[in-house]
Amino acid sequence: MNTHFKLAASLGLLVAGGALAACNGGDDSGSKGGYVDRDSDDIVTTGGTTGGTTGTDCEVTVSGLSPESGTTDVYYRDVMGVEFDEDASALSPTVSLTDSAGTEIGTSVEFDDTGFKAAITPTTPLEALTEYTLSVEVCENTSAVSFTTSEYGGSLDIEVSALLGSTFNFSLGDAEYTKPEGLGALLSSFLNAPLLIGIDATDGDNIHILGTQGREGDTEVEPDPAYDIWNFGNADVDGAYFKSEAANIEIGYDCATIPIYDFQLEGTFAADGTSIGGGSATGLGDSRNMGCLIGAGSDPAAICNYAAGFGFSCDTCPDGNPWCLTIEAWFLPAPVVEGVSLSLD
Repeated sequence: MNTHFKLAASLGLLVAGGALAACNGGDDSGSKGGYVDRDSDDIVTTGGTTGGTTGTDCEVTVSGLSPESGTTDVYYRDVMGVEFDEDASALSPTVSLTDSAGTEIGTSVEFDDTGFKAAITPTTPLEALTEYTLSVEVCENTSAVSFTTSEYGGSLDIEVSALLGSTFNFSLGDAEYTKPEGLGALLSSFLNAPLLIGIDATDGDNIHILGTQGREGDTEVEPDPAYDIWNFGNADVDGAYFKSEAANIEIGYDCATIPIYDFQLEGTFAADGTSIGGGSATGLGDSRNMGCLIGAGSDPAAICNYAAGFGFSCDTCPDGNPWCLTIEAWFLPAPVVEGVSLSLD
């Protein structure tokens, strides 16, 4: 399960335009973890272990914490979250994150502009397969949850060079799209092809990353020869974590081609190199060719007009046209595709 979204959903966080999310089967929103829109100018940041308002007139309580207590597959770079029953942004709640040995891990806290919700970010990534306890105190009321991180986050048990020739299958159709807000279900129905990410060269701790659109073969996923190989350049493997360079790619679906500008991918290799967990991607999707997918023919503004009906607006594309959507996606663990290697040759 993709814990980024299970965690956000557990707090019942709703987006503006929730009617669209509901009719599309539900959609978590916001940036990482879904608690705070980090593009907002109204974010209030506080230290994670300071504060703790007291007093008989203070009655704010925690109404939800995430991850849920007992969760065992939390990604080690995940953002946690807290929701209050009233605006708590001026109360400096006391946040504590400790491991099973009682060691305190530093955190930062970012409130959204309502003051009801806050993202809790560890100042250093957590350890893999480790139990943690998160507690939040406000107005002398304390709530706590215990959870365990997934297998992703440790160091590689293999040499980076052993990744050479490996190709991983990221499922676009199963991804959770936190941006554009409220349009995730619609977007995942269009971006549903396999996304193949391969390693074609290594040098010390550096890998060279390629990608392409895949298709379902006779017995396994395979590269779709109708699409180019994308060059994501070099990335440093930090422990087992990597972040690619940005590249322009083009995804095809039915009647439409969908360019995605500045597409950037990150994730963490499993210790044995057989999968990538915590995968996420960002980019700027060009919707001008997608009108045919909703019965609007070749109208380049069709998707943007559709989104505007629910209070969302498109962004400016690199060529100056107003038909692009900021995309943020989170993937299920991506397994190795046996027998498939990507190459620019």
